[in-house]
Amino acid sequence: MPEAENLIALEIYFQRTELLVTFLLALLGIAFGNLTIKGVGFGSSGVLIAAMVAGYFFQFEPVAILANLGIVLFLLCVGLEAGPSFFRAFKQHGRRYIANVLVLLAVSGVNTVAIIALTGVPIGIGLGLFAGSFTSSPALISALQFSPEDEVIFGYGVAYPFGLLGVILFISISVRVLRDKVAAELSERSHLHSAVFKLENDDLHGQLIRDAEVLKRHDVVVSGILRDLSVRGASGSTVLQRGDLLRVEGIPENVASAGAEIGEEVQETFDENSELDTRSIVVENISVVNRSLHDLGIRLRFNATLTRIIRANIEFVPVEDQPLAYGDVVVAVGTPYQLDQLEIFLGHKHHTVQPRVDIGSLAAILFLAFAIGGVVVPMPGLGQFSLGIAGGALVAGLIFGHFGRIGNFIGRFPRNATAVLKELGLALFFVQVGLETGQSFVESLGFEAVYYALYAILFAVVPMAASFLVGHYMLRIPISECFGVICGGMTFTPGLDVIRKVDASERPIVAYSSVYPVALILVIALVQGMHLALVSLSPPV
Repeated sequence: MPEAENLIALEIYFQRTELLVTFLLALLGIAFGNLTIKGVGFGSSGVLIAAMVAGYFFQFEPVAILANLGIVLFLLCVGLEAGPSFFRAFKQHGRRYIANVLVLLAVSGVNTVAIIALTGVPIGIGLGLFAGSFTSSPALISALQFSPEDEVIFGYGVAYPFGLLGVILFISISVRVLRDKVAAELSERSHLHSAVFKLENDDLHGQLIRDAEVLKRHDVVVSGILRDLSVRGASGSTVLQRGDLLRVEGIPENVASAGAEIGEEVQETFDENSELDTRSIVVENISVVNRSLHDLGIRLRFNATLTRIIRANIEFVPVEDQPLAYGDVVVAVGTPYQLDQLEIFLGHKHHTVQPRVDIGSLAAILFLAFAIGGVVVPMPGLGQFSLGIAGGALVAGLIFGHFGRIGNFIGRFPRNATAVLKELGLALFFVQVGLETGQSFVESLGFEAVYYALYAILFAVVPMAASFLVGHYMLRIPISECFGVICGGMTFTPGLDVIRKVDASERPIVAYSSVYPVALILVIALVQGMHLALVSLSPPV
């Protein structure tokens, strides 16, 4: 066969590279972490699990520089995101919330140190158990700076599922036991209600909305008017006309009373034939941060309505006394022109972030991070103390995030950009750590893991119970808000789903969002403090 003799054999060689393995495991881990059962899943820890499995079966070699890069990117972005609200949080109306978080973390620190010291659990495993019981990635990264990686990851892996279930069960059981009291608290609240009425009162025809006594007397507002088959905004200078369909908002009984004087209630929606648009706007103007919606007068200034606020990936309905926080995403309804003006007001480029990541500024922040992390402070009796690259990155991020600009260097980048950098850093770090500890984790599993699981439950439940008792009975925080504070203090978002089943209002979410940035930083510092305490309590070798 002459043709066959002329054929050229084609062989394909495939060379495995560290980067190929890293991003393949990141992809698989993210897919696994996104799997949820009733809203609960492993999240970003799925990357760590995937890497540990690969490390056990294939013994891939980790790349240390990728782990360090991941740590720096993650904590730097944590600092940048928390910086604008971290220091201001102590001055806001949520001081009770902050005090309750401090109780939560203080009790947690004492409880964790006591159990580790009394039971003789290795420090690295103990700190890993704490991070796993709080399901906290920042706590895990902080613990890895001071203790052997295999010990910390082993403790984290054992404790994570028990911490996840322990927190959910504690909140579920507590809410069920206290359901009568929760119901009583909910019944005392005033919920806003909206209804549509056809204007039939001749006395109101031709009046300006701001002059309508019926609206003032019953403390309601008109949020929209359907006239000539088109929806238009309702400002104080809008003239009412007979036959208008008015969307009235307020307390249910007030809406009913006002509606009886306005005219007949109709079942009409304003969604069709509307001239109004809906737009999501990021709050980036420093001059509006920490000011309430009532103080800003958004409805009067722009004739636009805010329908919800998204903060720390949590969505809730705004109320008039709700202060805005830097980075909030507000969903507003109004005409295109009104929304354009509102967007300039809430996020004007001269008051806010760069429209892209400024590489020069990022390099400056990284330089500051490594400079701070390289400072060594001698501590009598404890040896030398240093923040390391992790602590340096966190402090540098907080400084730049708080001030926004230092000289010509920008410290506030687009929210999406910092979120991507943070998730990328966490994935890079988890892949390398998982590859290094996968083998040792399986080999370390033994009967003592049962005791470690019990300790993990105690690490989570004891501070939660103490925080609830102090928060509710001493600081007088309502039950659902108290659990919102606890979930925020533990940076544990799935717990909110349990609370929302009994309280669907914005209050637990606001409580969670108010303390989340503070807790994110304090839990990292807490791990460092516990490590120092445990080292000082350890007998000399």
